Amino acid sequence: ANMFCARAGARWARLPVCMGPSNRLTHIGVAMHGRLCYMSTQQHQPKDEHAKQTQANNIAATLEELGKTFRTKFLKHPQDKQPPTPPPKPPPQSVFIPSHNAPSNMDPVVGGPNVRADASSTTPLFNPRSTPPTMDPTLTTTQPPAHHTSTTSKTPTHHDSMAHSLHSRRYHNMDLSEMLLKHTNEHRHQLVDLPTTDPYDIFTNSEIRLSEVDVYGFDYDYTLAHYSDKVQDLIYDKALEYLIGELKYPPELRGRKFDPSFSIRGIHFDIQKGLLLKIDFLNNIQTGAVYFGRRALTKEEISEAYGTRQLRKLYVDSYLRPMSDIFCLPEACLISDVVQFLSDNNSTFAAHIIYEDVVRAVNKVHRDGSLHGAIVADLPKYLTKNPQLTPFFIKLREAGKKLFLLTNSPYGFANCGMQYLLHDSLPKGVTHWTQLFDVIITQCEKPNFFARGRPFRWLDVKTGKLFWDRITTFRPGDVYVGGSLGEFMKITGWKGDRVLYFGDHLFTDLMEPSIREGWRTGVIIKELETEVDIQNSSEYRTMLCDLLNVEELIHKTQFYEGEEKDEVLRYLKKVRYDLRQALKEPFNQNFGSVFRTHTNATMFAYSLQRFADLYTSRIDNVVNCPLDFSFYPVRNYLPHEFKLN
Repeated sequence: ANMFCARAGARWARLPVCMGPSNRLTHIGVAMHGRLCYMSTQQHQPKDEHAKQTQANNIAATLEELGKTFRTKFLKHPQDKQPPTPPPKPPPQSVFIPSHNAPSNMDPVVGGPNVRADASSTTPLFNPRSTPPTMDPTLTTTQPPAHHTSTTSKTPTHHDSMAHSLHSRRYHNMDLSEMLLKHTNEHRHQLVDLPTTDPYDIFTNSEIRLSEVDVYGFDYDYTLAHYSDKVQDLIYDKALEYLIGELKYPPELRGRKFDPSFSIRGIHFDIQKGLLLKIDFLNNIQTGAVYFGRRALTKEEISEAYGTRQLRKLYVDSYLRPMSDIFCLPEACLISDVVQFLSDNNSTFAAHIIYEDVVRAVNKVHRDGSLHGAIVADLPKYLTKNPQLTPFFIKLREAGKKLFLLTNSPYGFANCGMQYLLHDSLPKGVTHWTQLFDVIITQCEKPNFFARGRPFRWLDVKTGKLFWDRITTFRPGDVYVGGSLGEFMKITGWKGDRVLYFGDHLFTDLMEPSIREGWRTGVIIKELETEVDIQNSSEYRTMLCDLLNVEELIHKTQFYEGEEKDEVLRYLKKVRYDLRQALKEPFNQNFGSVFRTHTNATMFAYSLQRFADLYTSRIDNVVNCPLDFSFYPVRNYLPHEFKLN
């Protein structure tokens, strides 16, 4: 076979020749982490069927070789949230191309995310800190090859004119091989030196001026109180014990433990089919993120279950239950463990009953005091101190801002936590944390608080007695129970758009006050730091760039014709599948990122944009923000708009 040598930076690649099925000169360039591999052939007319078959085998073998190289390189991804150190630049040497031992089946399942090719014997194909490769200028010409017939040598038909106009407008009359080469040459980027995102930043969906905010409100759990992950284990264990002891679930379930790596917030449970699934804001199901118990469903099983990948809004509203806060993680894990156990033992069950029982068990743990008692008994184990909270509250009060606490937790539990968090840093003249707040509402029963709610009642914190007197004013430092949003706004006289309220649950805490009273809202999303760190890594950025390049190549290649096009498309789609899986797994092996599916924003991220003005990973990030600071959202691009990056 002819051999073609292409210079790639400081290296030389020696690749086998590949003849296209149409016996035309073919140059195929594929971006691999900034490096380019080329398959080059010369025009040749086979003399017999044996030559044709050899030709086809050469194509398949070359695609398989490159496919293994892609899997070896692409399926390495960061396993922790620290951006990895780029490898040192190696000395000039030959690029290693794997031997002919890749699977011949081009189905995405073969060689998919669970297959790890041994890369120990390969030379790295990309150094993120190296200079972009300089290509031979003879390979990047946009002129048609000499063997092509000129389009002006004949009178074009109407169909030919349309096709010529389309191709010349988009690809300058280039054939498929030239388009692939030109595209890969134009998309070589140095990603490692691009700016990174601060994981502790405050992100904004709408313009908001803090100088116009007069009132700051806070939830308690996972907002002011930053819990350790051990709380999830506690919730799971106590809820499972309730299922077995009170609801008479099989005792064989005992001994199972919470798996923090299984689920993410923002997924949904289908109470009709018993499936945990991840959907985007258009109700599209993300393949590879649908689970029955602990078993992932294949694309074929998803199609059999739903008949389509895009669910009807009526179905979503009727049967899908969102799991949107941190407390939902043990809930999702427990549902899956129960479903898997019953399925393994061939027990019949109704999915909605399992869901209702687990939700009932988790709610019972929150309300019966067992969870709160365990946390209070060992606060250092479950609660992380925050020395910046007290200075933040003092800063707000000195600026004339009003402060309120609005939580579903009972006063006794919140009081123990707030004393642990604040009392070591209280200023002179302040003897108790309640003196820092103008209004304190506990056991408010959100989201019912935002609808009709209940009357406010004053709580005597010394005796625990509730009084029935009608509340017409809130006294600073006093504690109140129950109430409703309408009554709250009437008593305080505060204007909705001058209130900024922080919580951790998008729907329970923030959606209703945003809609009903126009409160400005901020969401605390603990997972944000890890997600941003992963996106900052050079490996993730490189794979993302490669994915976007491959998808653009797929788009352009479809305008061509012939078997050659089909071979290229089949290979590019396989690469696209592998890259998508590699980009998903660093966030969560099962469900991926909290904020996006392969293509779109998740339903959770879409709701975040609708109902949250600000979002950040912890309340500490707001402390250093100037009180006259203005937040401006970044420009969101529509699909048809030019993206200036």
